[in-house]
Amino acid sequence: MAVTQLMYHPPVQARVGQVLAPAITVEHADTDPTAIYYFVTPVLLSATGTVVEGLLQGNRAVTGMSINGGAAIQYTLYDLVILAPGTYYIRLDMYGMSPQGANHVAQTNPSLVTVSN
Repeated sequence: MAVTQLMYHPPVQARVGQVLAPAITVEHADTDPTAIYYFVTPVLLSATGTVVEGLLQGNRAVTGMSINGGAAIQYTLYDLVILAPGTYYIRLDMYGMSPQGANHVAQTNPSLVTVSN
């Protein structure tokens, strides 16, 4: 996995069953010369860092858009919803898709989100 500079804008608070706002936006440098396109997958983690299954809904694989003349890739996750109250972390994993398959190119540090009723 290449070392990349990430720009990450997560929400800090959310309401159960409502779309996270503002939308999560992340970008990184275009670092994989074999990638045909990039995509990001969000991961919901518990307060202890374990993966939480079934509580995060929305588009779970968002294709990146080239920005800055192709120097960077940007993703915006508009429709993520958390289905239960609690304290969670959201981590984003970025992949470059090449003819050989998906390559993990970067991930964000988990960001805290508090969800209430």
